[in-house]
Amino acid sequence: MNNESTQKQNDVKKEEVVKTPVSPTPVTQPETPAIGAEISEGFNLLPSMSDEEKSVQKAKSTISIGSVLSLIILVVISLGVVGFNIITKQILNSRKEVLYSIENKVNQQIDKIVSNEEIVDRAVLYTNVKKGAFSHKAIIEFLNQISTKVGNIQMRSVNISEDLKFSFVGYATNLEQVSKLWYMFGIDENIESINLQSVGKRENNVTFTFEGELNGKKFFNK
Repeated sequence: MNNESTQKQNDVKKEEVVKTPVSPTPVTQPETPAIGAEISEGFNLLPSMSDEEKSVQKAKSTISIGSVLSLIILVVISLGVVGFNIITKQILNSRKEVLYSIENKVNQQIDKIVSNEEIVDRAVLYTNVKKGAFSHKAIIEFLNQISTKVGNIQMRSVNISEDLKFSFVGYATNLEQVSKLWYMFGIDENIESINLQSVGKRENNVTFTFEGELNGKKFFNK
């Protein structure tokens, strides 16, 4: 019984739903603006972007701004590097010029020092040579002076070495004069040693050869 009553109630509801009329929706016609009237509102013909499209567009804008900033930074860094290189090169060239000038001055001073040293060396060498030199003329005059004291002694030749060793070849009237000359050479303080190397009797004179060594204190230049 309950099932039948429920079924009947459902059939009644269905009939009521079907029988309810649907009222038509009135169609409103767009108002046509009057001729000459000002249009106060515009129409957007482009469709509005979705949230995803807005996100993509925002990301593109961000990337574009970042690229521009990166490019600007890169250009600034490049200009800084170029400027630094130019300044560094100018400083280097300036220091090279200063160094070149200093080197020239140093080389000039070195040349002067070398020249002065050469002059000093030449002066020292000249002094040493002068000290070690002796006058042949003075030695010959000395030997001739002693020979004159003895008597008629004729000098034939005199050879003198650098160490003041000498040989004296000459003529005497007799052997007595040769002996006296030998004695005079022996007692003179300016003669270190003397030897009668040879003596020979000739018809009119006597030849002799003395060899000895002179004392350098008198004959070497001081």
